[in-house]
Amino acid sequence: MVVRLAFVVTEKSVLLIDIGNTRIKYSLLSEVENDPHTCETLDSLFSFIDSLKIISHVYVASVRKEEWVDEISTRCKLRNITFVEKHTEKEAFGIKNSYANEQKMGVDRWLAMVCAAEKTKKAFFVMDVGTAITVDFVVNGQHLGGWIVPGFKVMRDALVSSTKKVYANDEIPSTFGVGTDTEDCVASGCHAALYGVYLSAVDYISSKQTDFDVILGGGDKKVFAFLESAANIRPAHLVVQGLARYARKELSLLSCVTPN
Repeated sequence: MVVRLAFVVTEKSVLLIDIGNTRIKYSLLSEVENDPHTCETLDSLFSFIDSLKIISHVYVASVRKEEWVDEISTRCKLRNITFVEKHTEKEAFGIKNSYANEQKMGVDRWLAMVCAAEKTKKAFFVMDVGTAITVDFVVNGQHLGGWIVPGFKVMRDALVSSTKKVYANDEIPSTFGVGTDTEDCVASGCHAALYGVYLSAVDYISSKQTDFDVILGGGDKKVFAFLESAANIRPAHLVVQGLARYARKELSLLSCVTPN
């Protein structure tokens, strides 16, 4: 006896949830091109869900402890909400993963590639700028591999905690330059190191394919704000938009989702 499909599922009733290292990002499927909402607790997340009263499906990707995912699943079951957790795959949406054991790759990196592959038909590297910076390279649908680098704040905090008489502030530069006091020098130096990652990525993919795009996302992507005017750089909300591709595909196969 099918009860759940007695009503029409719309993109406004599907919630996409990205559980990152430091915060939770979430977006309705109908609003996935907008900046996602953020919160720090599951209580806040479910206050939003309960306030809408129409959420029928939840899609989750998490790089945190499994207890958070289990708790979301339990709370969804109590509300009769269909819960779906996505994991890294060996191949999907025309992308072939280079990992021998794909489950060793964080789902955030996989979804970033899934998102990026919808943004461009060219070769690309996708750069997710957050607590860590991840870079993954894809040419002709084949994932070549990637890098994981400490993010701006992790790099800055490691420097300050490991040295004497070196200080830092909480400012993240939005323009590229040099410092004229210790705090500015730390910020500018970490900024330059991250810019070096970007330039190295450009150099690497250029050795494989001369025509390529850069897909840039993550909570700290403003570190690279001075690059966003470049013609081949495309900003994205990587994880939630990767989840959106899965949600639209899977729900359309069930013939139970409409755009509005």
